[in-house]
Amino acid sequence: MQVTVADVGARQTASAARPARVTLLVLSALAIAAGSAAILGGDPTRVEPDLARVLRLMAAMKGTFALAAFTACYWRLARPANPWRMAIYVAAPPLMAAGAAGMWSLHHLGVAALGLHAGLFAVLAAALTDPDFLPALRLKSGRRL
Repeated sequence: MQVTVADVGARQTASAARPARVTLLVLSALAIAAGSAAILGGDPTRVEPDLARVLRLMAAMKGTFALAAFTACYWRLARPANPWRMAIYVAAPPLMAAGAAGMWSLHHLGVAALGLHAGLFAVLAAALTDPDFLPALRLKSGRRL
């Protein structure tokens, strides 16, 4: 059996990406649990029933964005990234999930919205400036589209 340099590189990449992916999974589970535990943290913010429905609809939409960000970051962490981008890819989706759960529960709405939007903008900034986020967009000459 012949082992090529590409095979060794692929194994090293996969083994280096595994801790970041596991950390993302664990942090996401903890963030959802913490956001859900906010329900036990006291009385929710008093809002009118119509506003509560709108806030919960927005929380559901933002939760969908958090799920999309989680999926994209999990996929991206299969390959090495810059240290600051890797930190964002690991920390931002759980922050978004905790914010969405906190917003759904109507507890600490300002903190929940801040975390949710900070995570969203961090993922967008990291992904849009990452030349390896979508490697298929590279031209054969090495330039980007």
